Amino acid sequence: MDEDDETHAIGRTINAIEVACGTRPVGWHTRSASSPNTRRLLRAAGFLCDSDLCGNDLPVTLSRGGHGDTPYVLLPYAFDTNDMQFQHTHRFVRASDFAGYVIDAFDTLWEEGATQPKMMSVGLHLRMLGRPARIGALRTILHHMRSRGGVWIARRDAIARHWRARGL
Repeated sequence: MDEDDETHAIGRTINAIEVACGTRPVGWHTRSASSPNTRRLLRAAGFLCDSDLCGNDLPVTLSRGGHGDTPYVLLPYAFDTNDMQFQHTHRFVRASDFAGYVIDAFDTLWEEGATQPKMMSVGLHLRMLGRPARIGALRTILHHMRSRGGVWIARRDAIARHWRARGL
């Protein structure tokens, strides 16, 4: 996609979300591969963060890049703790498969989090986990996380703001 078309697509997306939700989006996730221009265009459009980072487990803050010193946060997106694995790979068949995997990942990160920051991204989609035979996985996961204590379950925009405010 050339830069002008991508700029136009980003603008149409912002407008559609604002009309549908009553608020402007502050974060972005490119469903497929982003272009070499995407992040720069998002920053220029005033976005706080994007979730196109797949090579790290913690957020990364960019402080420069032609847009002043406004920090921009790259939030990791994980494919293994993502309910799309029900459809695309059939790795998860039952709700308990997904819940067990996410809980195992969480327990490792929770233990490591005693000495250093940790973040776990869990991808949830209405058309995947929102099905009657699968939604119980979310209840199981949330119950387990809350039972451990010391856990912050937050939207991605809140995580980006938290990370940026602390200069991490």
